[in-house]
Formats: sequence, structure tokens, C-alpha cells
Amino acid sequence: MMSHLGRRARVHLSGVLALAVLFGVLGCKTSHSPSKAAKEEKPAAPKSDVPTLADAMDELQHAIEKPSSPFHVSFKKVESDGHSYQCEAEVSTEGITGQQTSKSPAARIGNDVFPARTDVKTLRGTPPGSRDWGYVRTEIVMAYMNGHIGDAQAGLKYAGDEATGGYEARRYDFDLTNVQSDAKTVMMMTGGRKLKEFNVKGSAWMAKDDGRMVKFVYDYIMIFADGENSTTHYEGVATKK
Repeated sequence: MMSHLGRRARVHLSGVLALAVLFGVLGCKTSHSPSKAAKEEKPAAPKSDVPTLADAMDELQHAIEKPSSPFHVSFKKVESDGHSYQCEAEVSTEGITGQQTSKSPAARIGNDVFPARTDVKTLRGTPPGSRDWGYVRTEIVMAYMNGHIGDAQAGLKYAGDEATGGYEARRYDFDLTNVQSDAKTVMMMTGGRKLKEFNVKGSAWMAKDDGRMVKFVYDYIMIFADGENSTTHYEGVATKK
């Protein structure tokens, strides 16, 4: 009788232990799953969130055309042949006003020698929508905000949050070195002169609230097979008033 009761007790105890182990395993899985999900929900820089450089520049253009609040823009372009251009302008609902400075190096064409020259031009793009406004707007966009920065899209990488000019922004770096891209392929295969290397390298800052480009610094580089190099350096920054 005692032996029979002992066996029943042991069987009952074994069942209780088995259930305890089972619930313990399930509990461990349940307790670990939230932290794993939390990691998956907060990636540092998801690929799908990487913006488009061309779109960000378009947003800056739209802000210049229809500003919701006044801001200052500063642009600079320096070419490897010595030419340089710089623009300082105020943007508001009243229009675009400011100054542009152009510098040309001394040059020889045939027997003619042209000395270095600096030209300063006042920008009076008022009122918005007028012919003067359209001329100033177009000159700024064509000189400093052209589509060259969009050629670097394939090399774009998130660098971190970084405020600039009073804007909360995200910084992205880009470099086409060892990166395959459609723009790079087209540039290497077309044109009258054979290219040995092509690159667009620099950084861009995009506002968190509307995605506009609020700062950019980059070089547009072309190295030809004959050894000649052509580099254009671009800079731009928007500052809240």
C-alpha cells in the first residue's frame, strides 16, 4: 500500500515539475520578446528613411519662391579654373534682395590678355512674381542649386542629427568613390572627352520639419584621361531671421 501511494506521489510530483518547467520556458520567451521588438522598431538609420537630395533642394527652391517666414541665404561656387561666385540674399514675402560677387582670373586669349576682374551686382528681386524677381530667382537657382548634387544620391549615408542656421536638421554625407550609380555610368560613357574618374563628394543638411535643404557643401569632380582635372566646389546655407 505504501509503495503504491509512493509511486502515485512521485508521478504527481513529476507532473507538477513538468508543468512548472513548461510555464517557465513560455514565461522566458514572453519576457524577452518586447526588448527584441523594441530593437527592431528603432533602427539607427533605416534605408527607407534616406531622403532624396534633389527633392531636398527642390524644397529649398520652393521656400525661396514662397517663403512662410523670412530667412537669409548664402551661396558660393568656386571653379578649378579660378572663377568664383558668391551670393548673399534676404528672402521674404517682399521678394529677394541682396548682392552677388563674381571673380574672374587673368586670362590670355590669342594675343589678348585680360586682367583679373571682380564684379559686384545688386540683386533687387521685388515684388514677388515680377520680371526682376524671376530674373534673380532663376540666376540663384541655376548658379548654385542646379541638379549636380542629385548625382550623389547613390552614395548618400546618414551621419547624425545636427542643427544649423536655426534649423533642426539631419546631416547626410555622400561620396561616389567605389559606388556604382547611373549618374556615374552616364558621365563616364558620354561627352566629348574621355573621363577617367567622376565623383560627387560632400555633405547635406536637411530640415526635420519640411525636408528642405538648409546647408550643403560638396565638390563635383571630373578627372579626364588626358590628365586634366575639373572641380567645382559648392556651398550653401539658409539661416532663420
